[in-house]
Amino acid sequence: MVRSEIRLRSDDDGPRFWTRLSFSSQFFLAAAIVLFVAMAVLGTWVNDQIKHSVLVTSGAQGASFMNGFLEPLVQDINTDGTLPAESHERLDDLFIGTALGRTVASIKIWVADGADATVIYSTTKDLIGERFVSTDVERAAAGEIVAEYEDLISQESAYEQTLDMALIEVYAPLYRTGTDQVLAVGEIYENANALAEELAISQMTSWLVVLLTTIFMLAVLYAIVRRGSRTIALQRSDLQRHVAEAQAMADQNSLLRIAADRARLDASEANEQLLARIGSDIHDGPIQLLSLFMLKFTKMGGRGDDRTDVQKALEGLFNSALSELRTISSGLSLPEIEELSPREALELAVFRHEDIVGTRVTTNFGDLPEFLTHATKICAYRVIQEGLSNATKHAPRAQQSVKALVVGGWLEIEVADDGPGVRQTDNIVSGREKLGLAGMRNRVGALQGNLEVHSELGVGTRIKVTLPLEGGEHQPRPANDVS
Repeated sequence: MVRSEIRLRSDDDGPRFWTRLSFSSQFFLAAAIVLFVAMAVLGTWVNDQIKHSVLVTSGAQGASFMNGFLEPLVQDINTDGTLPAESHERLDDLFIGTALGRTVASIKIWVADGADATVIYSTTKDLIGERFVSTDVERAAAGEIVAEYEDLISQESAYEQTLDMALIEVYAPLYRTGTDQVLAVGEIYENANALAEELAISQMTSWLVVLLTTIFMLAVLYAIVRRGSRTIALQRSDLQRHVAEAQAMADQNSLLRIAADRARLDASEANEQLLARIGSDIHDGPIQLLSLFMLKFTKMGGRGDDRTDVQKALEGLFNSALSELRTISSGLSLPEIEELSPREALELAVFRHEDIVGTRVTTNFGDLPEFLTHATKICAYRVIQEGLSNATKHAPRAQQSVKALVVGGWLEIEVADDGPGVRQTDNIVSGREKLGLAGMRNRVGALQGNLEVHSELGVGTRIKVTLPLEGGEHQPRPANDVS
């Protein structure tokens, strides 16, 4: 269990470690790995090419050596593939115990028969007459010069493996003079201690150059990426700051909008309260005084036929004035809907219209909310009252309908008739909407609602009002469309 937990923690820490690094640090690590691997491959290839070039040069020199000293001494090789005793003596005199012999560590002469080869001469006398399988001898017998460095693993090089020195092994074909016929294959082992030192210095130099080049490239790339990373970081910081500022501004605008909506609602409530107070003052003041004055006037003038025509005319004017004042007072104040539910308030507006006009209105009230603000309730009441009044005025014999329902956090009220309809210009007086429609639009606009009037000649008129519900999740409100 402990082992499993440790493994899981290490798996999680890896990505976290990487993501915690900056972009420039991630690039530095990735680029360092890639560059060092690439340069290691390049350095290895360069060193191999240097070694190959040295071997080619050494092979060519060894071949020239054998062509100059060994080839003349194998021209009298016997038909059975052996060297005459005289050739052995001359080779020994040439290479054993002489200054020329000290330039090479060992010499062999081979006769190849396919992959098998026989040693017909060697400075190591125990090998003469021995047969070995040697692909290098086979390649040289085919006319190829073969050079190898520190590759002494074959059985026939057992003696050379005991020497404490670096060796280059060269195989070269020995031709019959004046022809391309290979008589034998010569093999020499050259002392390569000096070459080994030169190769070590060359390899060290090449690796140092590769390393310095890699570090320089990595430093230049890192500097460029670091600068870009800093620029990106600054831009990201600026962007985050701007986003934060924009978010703060949006939040502030949202709070201001909510405050403005609340102020409009409060203003609408205050306006309705002001209108109610004015209506109450008119009812309790001028109407009561005129009623008292009318009572006194009636007592002073008598009853029935005792009244003069002037008295009768004045009495009619007083009655008309009282009726107008009562109408204005009732229009300004609706104290009776204060305690009514939204459905009851809308039904009251329809009932009063039916009672006054004497017509039947079709209603379709959906699932209405249990509570509306007083301003919204009064506005809905006035919309139905004014809409039905306008319908009766313009289409007295038309069928009228009222529909109210809640859609997407909005209260939708529609007052319609199937009368002859009106043109849009008929609702305009001296460039302004008629008083009833204008008042309705002002009431709706004060609550951040929307008013649409659709009317076509011969089709009818439809007034649609949408009012926001307090606390509702509102869908986008449609734009005003008056036609």
